[in-house]
Amino acid sequence: MRSKVVAVVFAALALLVATALPGASAPPEPDQFVTRPDLSPPVVRIDTPAHGTEPGSIFLAPHGTATQSGPMIIDDTGEPVWFQPVGDGAGLFTMDFKAQTYQGQPVLTWWQGEPHPGYGEGEYVVLDRSYQQIAAVRAGGGLRADLHEMVITPRDTALLIAYRTAQLDRPVVEGVVQEVDIATGEVLFDWRSLDHVAVDESTAPLPEDPAKPYDYFHLNSVTEDAAGNLLISARHTDAIYQLDRATGQVRWRLGGKRSDFAVDPGAVFARQHDARWHPDGTMSLFDNAASEPGPTSRALVLAVDQQARTAHVVREHPNPGSPTSVSQGNHQVLPGGNSFVGWGSQPEFTEFDETGEVALHGSFGDDMPSYRAFRLPWTGTPTEPPVAALRDDGTPAVYASWNGSTEVRSWRVLTGPTPDQLTPVLDVPKTGFETAADLPAAEAYAAVEALDANGQVLARSEPVEPES
Repeated sequence: MRSKVVAVVFAALALLVATALPGASAPPEPDQFVTRPDLSPPVVRIDTPAHGTEPGSIFLAPHGTATQSGPMIIDDTGEPVWFQPVGDGAGLFTMDFKAQTYQGQPVLTWWQGEPHPGYGEGEYVVLDRSYQQIAAVRAGGGLRADLHEMVITPRDTALLIAYRTAQLDRPVVEGVVQEVDIATGEVLFDWRSLDHVAVDESTAPLPEDPAKPYDYFHLNSVTEDAAGNLLISARHTDAIYQLDRATGQVRWRLGGKRSDFAVDPGAVFARQHDARWHPDGTMSLFDNAASEPGPTSRALVLAVDQQARTAHVVREHPNPGSPTSVSQGNHQVLPGGNSFVGWGSQPEFTEFDETGEVALHGSFGDDMPSYRAFRLPWTGTPTEPPVAALRDDGTPAVYASWNGSTEVRSWRVLTGPTPDQLTPVLDVPKTGFETAADLPAAEAYAAVEALDANGQVLARSEPVEPES
């Protein structure tokens, strides 16, 4: 198991929230690979080993300056499966990394762009299974896509969020929801919060400086139901809204100052993220609980009766580690009933089983939080070949890796006196992102072949000489 040192809260988190969290003083130690010295992903520590978890890989997008930032897929031991450095973690970084379906095929999507206090301006990128970019998704009407959300619909359109500053008696930041045709960029739907939600619904304090824009709404998730109506979450009104797709009108509010529901005391939430409907009629969300350290954040599943206008808790999962996620976070209800939770500003993730027991808990350093965390199915087939390295630090050894390949189960090592005279010498099981295999004697050249579960060769590396 790789080690790391718990660190202070990533300084650039101040771009997202006004409140810093306490922590330790040393930065985490990034991974270092012989075959890929260009990659230094954050180290992920597994605090509670996986037991009773559901299938799938873990998706993170750590951002910070302690080491490289970018979208990252890991396995249940915390080992990287795929990592792509993007930006510098402060002036340019990534958020909302996940697997979706586009044109009937699995794809990877993430936001990348520039941060502002609490939101972002950028675009979403779409990669195919070989990690090649096939699309970019941008907001229309002169806006730039926000970092919080982009959902690909079965129609191959994107539901996304943008922020816009309007001048009222003072500058006010409103939330925008758009549906965009991914192939053409055409805006098919455009909703503006100031047309439907008054500024006095906000529970966020006014900035002391009247010239500073007032982020009264802070939109952070959007999804649609079977009828096409939209469910959105607004952090700064402590409310979730159901929107009529045809008119854009607010059909009802859950929570906040003007709630249309009788909410049980245990179901009251605040500063929430990631509201989602489920086939059984329940709603999941991430309850940050506060924007200051103190209350315990939790993952919630609510029974929401839209006829009787009542809401109560079906189940809840409080953070088993640090109590308050003052910003960010998500709650994914998995197909088998488990819950996968990203703790946002607290750089941790947890999988809970249906009884509420912790099936997996991981952490990756306060300097490198991830806005969301997901468990999702993914099969990656990189176009680039595997990479080998030959090194002799007293014992000759071959190192092998293949960034993004999910099908490798073992490595075949080939050695020989020249690049075109290589013969197999041993097979070794794959162990983590990079596998090392000791050799009985020094060799002039080596290469590796990636083998699948049936022992079939997937691809071969270029021959390499010993590193000096």
